[in-house]
Amino acid sequence: MGMAASQARLLSITARLSNNENTGQSISYAKQRLADQSHQITEEYNKALDATKLTVLTGFNGAEANYEDISYNRMTCLQMAETTKQYVVTDTKGRVLVTEQIADAYTMSKGDYNKFLAQLGYSQADIYAQNTSGYTDKEKRAARVQIHEAWDKYFETVGIEVGEPEHDTFTEEEYTKDNDIEKYKWSNTYASVIMEGNLEYIDQNGNKIDASDISSRGYSFVGDGYASCKMVQKDENGDIVYKKNENGDFIDKDGNVTTDDSKKVPEYVWKPLSYDGTTKESKDLFDYAMALTEAYYRTESPINGVPGDIFDLEAYKTATESNNLSALKYYKNLFNRIQQNGMFTYTDTPLKAKQFEGYKYGQTATGTGKVAKNPLKDNYTFEAALRDGSLRLEYYSTTEKKFKSTTISEDNCIQEVPDERAIAKAESKYTQDMADLEHKDKQFDLELRKLDTEHNALQTEYESVKNVVDKNVESTFKIFS
Repeated sequence: MGMAASQARLLSITARLSNNENTGQSISYAKQRLADQSHQITEEYNKALDATKLTVLTGFNGAEANYEDISYNRMTCLQMAETTKQYVVTDTKGRVLVTEQIADAYTMSKGDYNKFLAQLGYSQADIYAQNTSGYTDKEKRAARVQIHEAWDKYFETVGIEVGEPEHDTFTEEEYTKDNDIEKYKWSNTYASVIMEGNLEYIDQNGNKIDASDISSRGYSFVGDGYASCKMVQKDENGDIVYKKNENGDFIDKDGNVTTDDSKKVPEYVWKPLSYDGTTKESKDLFDYAMALTEAYYRTESPINGVPGDIFDLEAYKTATESNNLSALKYYKNLFNRIQQNGMFTYTDTPLKAKQFEGYKYGQTATGTGKVAKNPLKDNYTFEAALRDGSLRLEYYSTTEKKFKSTTISEDNCIQEVPDERAIAKAESKYTQDMADLEHKDKQFDLELRKLDTEHNALQTEYESVKNVVDKNVESTFKIFS
């Protein structure tokens, strides 16, 4: 081998040795990083073993308490209200978070409880008969008595004095036919109002429906669908105004002049039956009386002047069925709570969010139009919001008859338990991550052994070539010495 070639070979081997050593050093550093990653993975795994979740009591199986993972639907559903407590979820402003269905029903009702129920397929009416040919006169008379008494209770709370028209009575023969008839008995001297005048039915197109066979007392549905009552007219001093003839004399019911106050005929005025009260009690009585009346006369008050649909009792879940009572109570509590501070919901419809107050719209990064991080649908988002306080809980107190604030730490129906799903997921991830690190570590060991073998071979070759170069140099010096 020539000297120049030997020296070139020696330089090549030296470069390869250097590269070999650098590569080995890089792999050693990589193995060290694997150790750091292993430590980090272990720390994350140990932390995940402490993961917890919130669960809520859903009822009992004998003496055993049943808990389920907390979610919006689980917390606020009717079943929860029946078996445990009725909860509502609010934001920091006290607005109630509701489903889009509830939000739609409340928006369409415009604050009318009966319309709110109707949107959900319910009615608080607890009468069995309607003013149709499908019911007997006795059944319809009993329903009118119930309506009559419902309005009496409302009028009493708001101080309305109504006329005293004659009332229906049952014959002695009817009394003997039905032992239950006593509960429907009422007298001619019963001072109040029920239905009087003519009822006008209106269909969805605003056309009148023949109602010639309908007679009533002291209560009427006028053409726009609103109810009115016959009230005694009084002067500015609160005294009853009585009818007079053309000579200015007071008259009795037969038109004869009388000075007997008990026989004078009062002047009456028809007043629309809008709500005149100021208390929750009177509002509840008004809504109930209106529900009975709408059900009996098969009509619904109009929305924005548009006549309502014909009310068919069979199309609704009513208070006549005992299994509907808990739902009616649930919706009543919810409706009252919404009226206090308002409501909000999430929608996938941008237009609805623009048109109606309380509708929130969000869009994901993919542009699918779905609401991002919707607590109504995403349980993790819902739980996180309860934990950080952006969403809050209230439950209905049956003793205080109102919703009261509670927290996930104070509520005796909510408990924090180990999150088995999160722990199992963490275990799976830990096992996989550690297996990946072990595989990489073995690969690095193989590469290091390969480099070590290559390094030994290069080192041997280096020594051999270096020995040749040294001998060549020594021979060259001898020639020129």
